[in-house]
Amino acid sequence: VYITVTSRYDAVQLVASEEWNARLPVHTTPLRSPVNMTFIHHSAGSRCYTLQECSATIRSIVNYHLDAKGWDDIGYSFLVGEDGRVYEGRGWSTLPAHSPPYNDISHGICNLGNFIKVAPLSDALKTVQALLQCGVDYILSLPEYELFGHRDGRCTDCPGNVLYDIIQTWPHYSNIHIPVIF
Repeated sequence: VYITVTSRYDAVQLVASEEWNARLPVHTTPLRSPVNMTFIHHSAGSRCYTLQECSATIRSIVNYHLDAKGWDDIGYSFLVGEDGRVYEGRGWSTLPAHSPPYNDISHGICNLGNFIKVAPLSDALKTVQALLQCGVDYILSLPEYELFGHRDGRCTDCPGNVLYDIIQTWPHYSNIHIPVIF
């Protein structure tokens, strides 16, 4: 089941969590929308290029988040593969667990792969930008939302040096200093 969400700039091919065979969340808490922040992450693992590869990668992340970390579900709102697809995590309307203490005012988008030394493919980057615009178009993110890399709010290398350099050139990237959690 693919859902195509059309924004005024691009189409986003959304793979619903049922399509990638997600585990059921332990618990969900609604996220109040619209939010005013979005954090960009990378999985720091292998890149994936097909629906099957990305689905397997995401299931591994879910297992880690639930079994090792004890979370209620995967931490991210969405994940983006090198195949240019958006994979539903917690989605737009469920409280994520990606960047405490900012979870209740933000979405988290994870690029699948390690982007310390290499950039995501162009299609994946365009997909992230289209997804960000969808959030605004459907009033799930404020039009003046601020974009951050995970490292802007946490002591981490995430989203990788190369991806971080890229997102700093995007509209909405915020140069304000937010408190960093160690």
